[in-house]
Amino acid sequence: MSEKSQRRRKALASGTGVAIAIFAALAATGLSLTGPLKPATPDKPTNAEAPKKTDWRGVARLALDKQEFSFAEVKFKAGVLTVSGDTEAAEDRARAFEVVKQAVLSDPSHVGVVLALENAITLGGQAMADAPDAASTMGATPDAKACQTAYDTLLDGRVINFGSGSAVLAEDSKPLLNALAAVAKRCETYRVELGGHTDARGDATANQALSERRAQSVADYLVSKSVPASLLGVSGYGETQPKDAGGNAEADAKNRRIEFKIVEDGAQ
Repeated sequence: MSEKSQRRRKALASGTGVAIAIFAALAATGLSLTGPLKPATPDKPTNAEAPKKTDWRGVARLALDKQEFSFAEVKFKAGVLTVSGDTEAAEDRARAFEVVKQAVLSDPSHVGVVLALENAITLGGQAMADAPDAASTMGATPDAKACQTAYDTLLDGRVINFGSGSAVLAEDSKPLLNALAAVAKRCETYRVELGGHTDARGDATANQALSERRAQSVADYLVSKSVPASLLGVSGYGETQPKDAGGNAEADAKNRRIEFKIVEDGAQ
């Protein structure tokens, strides 16, 4: 190889080494010959899974099966977990419901999802008068929304009954009133208005007075169950706020009611 060719190869080698050194130095400082290097963008997850919802019916069924309560059935609808079936033993009826209750309450994610627990197990074919339990499922510190939801859940499809034309509470409404009292005691941070309503039959003035007396009867009963009287407001609306204007017996039954409405902070 001629001396001239050797000098050319050395120059090329030297230039390549310098170029490599320059690129290495630029990379180390986050720069390139054309500007700053863009940081690598991490791949975004494409198959992110949504949080799984708890199968509360399945939770209850598993708890019952472990204790061999094969007679019991479970339904979960509109936030109410209902245990049904039939047994001849009152102890088994109570134990089966308690097993489900403990299984649900032991999982904190039930709050705001399971709104009430209902024991609808019949005893020797005889229906019992239990009302749903909406107090146990509310969590440690229920807010106003949770309290209103509990009242609404208990009164959904259920009414507080009175003697015809009177403010005397019917005995068959006591279990429901007890369940409402339990919620009121859990929600003692909030005042609640008990609003009495009647149907449109009879004199409007008389209906107004009757609605007030009925609301007061409910308040008196709740106080007898240790609900502080200071948390309860009483109002009568008579026939002025019907839920159903149909004018038939079915509509009248819907319009005769006591409503529970959270109205303000109950702290004094």
